[in-house]
Amino acid sequence: MGVLRKKAFIALSLGLFMLGLLVGCGSSNGLEVRQIAVWGGPGQAGGQFREPVGVAVDGSGFVYVADAGNHRVQKFTLDGQFLLSWGHVDTLHGGLERPMHLAVDGRGRVYVPDYGRDQVVVFDGQGRRLRAWGRPGKQPGEFDAPAAVAVSNTNQVFVADFYNHRIQWFDSLGHFLGQFGRKGHGPGQLYYPTDVWPLPTGRFWVADAYNHRIQLFGPNGRLLGLFGEKGSGPGQFDVADALQVDEKGHIWVVDFNNHRIQVLNSRGESLLTVSRTAEGTPLFRYPTDLALTPQGHLLVVDFGNNRLVEFEVHEP
Repeated sequence: MGVLRKKAFIALSLGLFMLGLLVGCGSSNGLEVRQIAVWGGPGQAGGQFREPVGVAVDGSGFVYVADAGNHRVQKFTLDGQFLLSWGHVDTLHGGLERPMHLAVDGRGRVYVPDYGRDQVVVFDGQGRRLRAWGRPGKQPGEFDAPAAVAVSNTNQVFVADFYNHRIQWFDSLGHFLGQFGRKGHGPGQLYYPTDVWPLPTGRFWVADAYNHRIQLFGPNGRLLGLFGEKGSGPGQFDVADALQVDEKGHIWVVDFNNHRIQVLNSRGESLLTVSRTAEGTPLFRYPTDLALTPQGHLLVVDFGNNRLVEFEVHEP
């Protein structure tokens, strides 16, 4: 499968300055978010974006954004101050080609899925390349457009292998440990997975994007539960593109084609929808990722508007 086809698929799937105040549609449990800032805008300069896809926050409070259309990773402070960037399409110096849903481990190492080159690349917090693994293919340790990387509390690295419709996992040095999943629409099957979120219990959630649902698996890949179906109502999705689980067990899901974030409880019941201001203005245009910070803020990657939107989160 060629890179040109991958780029065409991304453009077709992801499509292509608004400020709001208060968001919290349908919340009856005290959970709400309030918009406080917008980061960036379209461009190639530091702090600007072109088709941003992923966001992650490290333990020191630095924010990393996969600026896919500019083929780079950008680093910011928690208040949105641009610090540095690295990547670019530069084969000679180990550049990146469409970095996607990235992750940071407990030592500050940044794991980047290089979608266009079928590999995972690991950097330190200053953008120095530490290692890489993977190549095009369908065998263990090979990838066909890795869409997301996540690191567990035991330093296992999970990779959503998009066109291979599977999840693979590795140790932190890139040694293959296991895989599960196959193309399909039944329970436990996957159809273009785009994100994965490991839990401290050894279980993990998968954003089964084009099945319009999220699925929960055990350490051996055994299906434990699933939520969602295609639609625009509460608990429904139109491309479940990314997810994160907070300390209270709430599941935050990026609902791409519905231009919203949904928050679910462990039973799959919708607690909150983040999509519009109190005045009814849309907040996002094709969001692709989110990150919850230790300071109680929510960062949403607003792909279609080439920016990040920042919120305060208030939980009961």
